[in-house]
This record gives sequence, C-alpha cells and structure tokens, in this order.
Amino acid sequence: MKDERLPNCAKIATVLQACVTCLVLITWGAWATWGVFPNSLIASSIVFGPAFLLCAVATLGLWKGKMFGWVLSLLGNAVATLVFCFGARPFCIVPVGFLIFLLSPYVRDFYVRDYYE
Repeated sequence: MKDERLPNCAKIATVLQACVTCLVLITWGAWATWGVFPNSLIASSIVFGPAFLLCAVATLGLWKGKMFGWVLSLLGNAVATLVFCFGARPFCIVPVGFLIFLLSPYVRDFYVRDYYE
C-alpha cells in the first residue's frame, strides 16, 4: 500500500471545510427553532439542506485528497455564501474567505494534479 500523506494545504482545506459545514449545520438548527416548529424545520431544511449536503460530501472528498472534493467544496461554499447572504449576513465572510483559499495556486494545483496527467 502506498503511503500518500496529504500536504499541509490539504489538511488546512479539510479543517476549514469542516468548519464551514458546522457553521451551516448550526445556522440550520438555529433557523429550525425560531418559528413554529414543524414549519420552521421544513423551511430551514429547504434553505440550508442542500448547502449542508454539498459541504459534508466536500469535506469527505477533501479529506481523501480527491478532485471531486475540491469541486464540491467550490460549489458548496458558493451555495453557502448565497444562503448566508439571504439569511445570516455576518457569516458570509467565512465561505468567501475559504473560496479564496481554495483558489490559491498551491491548493488548486494539489487537487487538480491528476486531471491533466
């Protein structure tokens, strides 16, 4: 078995993506408890559910060092940014900052390395 360790940029990306996933989950829970219970749970699931699923799968992909994790992370953080702009404006800075980190050359080159070979 080949011992392929993740570089520090991939470890940082995985941890930051897990933080964004937790932030989406916490905001989803907060929205679910602010209104009339069944209706607020349904509404918050419609708003935050897709962003949470994208971010959770992206975390697993980044953790394994796969390109699909990087692509889903870009997509998930873009969706999370839009959702936070709609519902929790101060939290927008977290996914935007992480998008900038994901598009930095060192991180991008690590996750896209196998695509061009």
